[in-house]
Amino acid sequence: MREKQIEHGFWFWDRENDFPPKSIQLPSEYEGQSKVNIACTQILEISPTEQKKLIKNWTEFLPTCKDLEMLWFATHTTQRLFDSVCNLENLIGLNIKWSNIRTLDNITNLKNLKYLKIGSSSQIESITPLSSLANLEVLAIENFKKITDFSSLSALTNLTFLSIEGGMYTKQKIDTFEPISKLANLIYFSTAMISCVDKRIDPILKLKNLITLNWAFDITKKDMVRLKSELPNLKYLPHRDDEENMKKINALKG
Repeated sequence: MREKQIEHGFWFWDRENDFPPKSIQLPSEYEGQSKVNIACTQILEISPTEQKKLIKNWTEFLPTCKDLEMLWFATHTTQRLFDSVCNLENLIGLNIKWSNIRTLDNITNLKNLKYLKIGSSSQIESITPLSSLANLEVLAIENFKKITDFSSLSALTNLTFLSIEGGMYTKQKIDTFEPISKLANLIYFSTAMISCVDKRIDPILKLKNLITLNWAFDITKKDMVRLKSELPNLKYLPHRDDEENMKKINALKG
């Protein structure tokens, strides 16, 4: 794991290392590589009919890509595209920029999945299927407007990276952060644009392996002291670009 990933998140853009690779639009552009970045929707140069046909071609083609291990969708992902990907049993990484996906049910087929990002997807109705992904190490989710209970994530005990964020203009509601405290292997936990009544950092203090924490709420000086004393591995602190929190961090350094 690269240091930049530990600081900024697993899916941190790194063009030098082909992460992600250059995007392709047509199935015919796929040459059997293990990493693919697909941009097959939101194409202004083609008609709606041609767009639908292109999506259909991809949904039929993707299940045949047995050597595919890492997949990015650089543009909008439909339910049909998502479901077609869920036939790729060898897939270990999936990054969805944004979608209108309603159900994640078919993701249970991806038993080898280790790295998952589902960007802004306000229509998702349940995250329970995610709890079956026993090998998952990285999870980033954004703008799941219909979800407030994240307790099912506590089953993902192999997680080392977790990010939960709201949308650009909409906060993600979370009932409680208590389930996160059970994810003892986390080294990276990030929140942004969050609405939660209970803003205590106590659940976070149980994550003894944590190296990076981005907290969606202001941190008091008292809590900053607790973070530094109770999380010995913490290196990248909350909102380190925020002026007030930087003052608190610098004050602790003497």
